[in-house]
Formats: sequence, C-alpha cells, structure tokens
Amino acid sequence: MSLLAMCRTALRMRNRFSWGLLLCVASSAVLALPALHRLPEIYRTEDGIQFQVEVVAEGLRVPWDMEFTQAGQLIITQRQGYLLLLDATGGLRELDQLPQVLAKGESGLMGMAIHAASRDQQYIYLCYSVQKGLFGTRNKLTRSMLGRFGLLQEKELLGWPGDRFHNGCQVAIGPDRKLYVSTGDATEGEFAQRQDSLLGKLLRLNLDGSIPADNPWPGSPVYTLGHRNPQGLDWHPRDDRLYSVEHGPSGFDGPRGGDELNRIEAGNNYGWPPASDNKTESGGVAPLLIWEQSIAPAGMVVYRGNQFPQFKNNLFITSLVGEALIRVVVDQRGDPVARESLLKGTFGRLRAITQGSDGYLYFATSNHDGRGNPEGRDDRLLRLVPPG
Repeated sequence: MSLLAMCRTALRMRNRFSWGLLLCVASSAVLALPALHRLPEIYRTEDGIQFQVEVVAEGLRVPWDMEFTQAGQLIITQRQGYLLLLDATGGLRELDQLPQVLAKGESGLMGMAIHAASRDQQYIYLCYSVQKGLFGTRNKLTRSMLGRFGLLQEKELLGWPGDRFHNGCQVAIGPDRKLYVSTGDATEGEFAQRQDSLLGKLLRLNLDGSIPADNPWPGSPVYTLGHRNPQGLDWHPRDDRLYSVEHGPSGFDGPRGGDELNRIEAGNNYGWPPASDNKTESGGVAPLLIWEQSIAPAGMVVYRGNQFPQFKNNLFITSLVGEALIRVVVDQRGDPVARESLLKGTFGRLRAITQGSDGYLYFATSNHDGRGNPEGRDDRLLRLVPPG
C-alpha cells in the first residue's frame, strides 16, 4: 500500500488508530493534495518553461485567501464567512462558520495567516468585516486556536473602520515573526496620509497583538502609510525584503489604472492619494512596477518550491480584472526585469494564491464575487504542475 493510501486509511479510522493519524501528520507535508483531474493543455512561458494545470477542488464560493498547515492541510477563507479545510484524502469540508461576518460589496472574511506555536498548538489569524451600527462597517483582526473541528478562544487584536470597498485585510507572518496586516483607505483617501489613522496603511504587530518596540512610530502599529488598497504580501527569501501589490484608482478617485508592485520598507510613504503613479511627485516612494491598464492585483507569492526550479524567486500575482496569473522575474537585487501574463482569460478572475510544501503553486478563481462570469464548476482551486 502506498504512503498516500495508508494516510487516507488512517485518517478515515483516526478514532481507532491514532498512530496512523500521527504518521500522516508527520509525512503529509511532503505529499501533494490529490487532484480531481489534470487539464490536457500544455502551456509555455515566454522563456520556454512548460506547465499544465490540475483541478484540485470545485464548487467553492469566492475563496479569498488560503494557507497550508504543518500537517499538509489547506485552510481556505470564503468571503461569505466560511472557513474550509481540504486534507490529504481530497475531502473538502466546512471547518467553521463566522456568522458575525458582514459580506457586502468587497467586505467579508478575507485574509488569514497560520502560526504553529508548537506541534500541537496552532493559531489562526483572520481579518474580516462586521456590522457597525445600522449601516456602518468595521474591520477587525482576530486570533483563534485552530482546533480539529473549528476555531477556539477567539480574541480580537485590533479593529479599524471599513467600507463596502477598499478594505485591504491581507494578513501575513514575516521572517521576523511579526504579523503584517494591510488596510485599505475605505474610500476615504485622505486618511491614508494621516499617521493617527489606521486606514491606508500596512500594520506590524507582535504575534500576541502588541506593538513591536522597533516600529517606525513608537506606540503605533503603523509600519508604512500612503496606500490605497494593498493586498498581496510576500518576502523574497534571499534578503527578506517585503513586496506588496496594490490596486490603483478605479475612476471615481482618480484615472483608472495605475496598479502597483511595491517594495515595502519601514516608515515609507507610498504616496496615496496625492499622486497615484509617480509617487516621487508627493515625496512618496515610487513603485517597482506600474500596470497602466487595470489588472486588479490580488494575491502574491514569491516562488520557493522545487517543482519548477526555473521559477525560483519569481513573483506570481493573481489578477481579478486582468484574469491572469502574472509572473514577474527579478534580478539579484530584487528589481523586476521581466513580466508576463499566464493563463490570461482561461479561468476568469483569480485571487487566492499560496505555495504548498509539496512545491506546487496553488491558486483559486473568484468568479462568484459579483463581477465575474461563473461556470458550473466555479469557483475552482487549481495548481501548476510540470507536464506529463
């Protein structure tokens, strides 16, 4: 019997054979999640790298973020307030539901991060919207223990104003073991320049929610300011530099377009709203890349896996309006030297993205978010695999 089959059997019988479950937990981190099927098309990048796409799960509803646990399980947030779990057996189930989530416009259950405090104790950080008063919206960051059957001991770490649009709400744990949280301007751009407001910022916290002593403004969680709606966050493994992708104006608050890739450094001002493209005009930091035509960048991963050695340290960005998986090649200094759009128009809107410990790149469609054209099997969880 294969190890994968042994794990599946042990997971089905976990109440009788706990050792089997422990074997799976110890080994499943190197096993790929089973796929429903592999699509026949072979795709090729501009520099000749071939890949195919596998469908891992179907029937999702607006997956917003996802991350693997140490045991190789995939946790997925859905904007309506559902937390899903996909395990090594290929079984997809609802792990928990947050009935307090307000899903309206672009608000809802959004970013997440997982921290393993020990082998037996994992915490999950969630960023989501709730009702404030009769008509208002409030975003909050929470920490809960991640149990086998749901969330335990939820604690609010931080809260700030929200809106139907521009909530940011991406969450990531950095190499410095600090918690990074993006906030949008909640359509109130002027607050992005105010240090006393949490809107239009990138925040940095200790894992318990306290404020790090080395933050740029003492006593404040604000790490950078001048953002419109930052979402994807990831670090380059060579020098631990942080990258972020950010939505440019939508027309009502400036000329449509101007989406950005930024390199994040403590205390920097990224210019919104006085200038949206050339940030140096307002004393802000100019982006590394600008997309003049809107692509609506969402998630981002710096590839570290071994399934595609040619992709090592490339940035992969999901795009909603652009309906593509965007690859950005960077040089030794981390500066972009090439970019291309992969799978453009093939699967529709793309948002959630992560890399598994199996070395594959996982991403999900967002065609049920009210702006896409869902097909019968949407939304889908997909992954890039070598051909053959």
